[in-house]
Amino acid sequence: MLEVRVTPAAGSDPEAIDLARLLRWATIVRGGGREHVALSDGWHHIRLDVVDGSLVEEGPARLEYLLSGMTRVDAHILTLRRMLELWRTGRFSRRLHPPEPGLARRLEALRVGDAVAAGASYREMAGALYGEDLVRSEWRGRSDFLLSRVRRRAEEAARMAAGGWRALLVDGAGPHGDRASGRGHA
Repeated sequence: MLEVRVTPAAGSDPEAIDLARLLRWATIVRGGGREHVALSDGWHHIRLDVVDGSLVEEGPARLEYLLSGMTRVDAHILTLRRMLELWRTGRFSRRLHPPEPGLARRLEALRVGDAVAAGASYREMAGALYGEDLVRSEWRGRSDFLLSRVRRRAEEAARMAAGGWRALLVDGAGPHGDRASGRGHA
């Protein structure tokens, strides 16, 4: 998250931003005397909190970025770099949005949770997740690694459904409350 002050600017100002150019990614919420602008393609996120002025009502504007302190400034600078890259290229930078640790595992857990709710067997889940060929050759093999993996995903899905999902919303924390990545989310 990056806090900004907004001042109106002429449309010809090369330093001005016009939110209309980013509207396809924008969700805007007003509350507490502020505008909160989230830019997202569903996978990548950038959040700007407008502490003074408006990005919505005034057209082209100049942004004053509010950076301070020593402990969180790196996260704010990363958000600013992400915003600048989106503005310059019209897309979210993979370089500045590395994959979230554990995301693939959590997505598997969501799929397994849906499959459990639909009444699927563990073998059916393994086939959908890892492919029927692998399941056919390994399900009753020397190891029960596929069954164990599906069971772990089912347990994780149950924990998430029981409220564990809240830990994902804590800034910088992983699903178990750890600070896995060491960087703030934007």
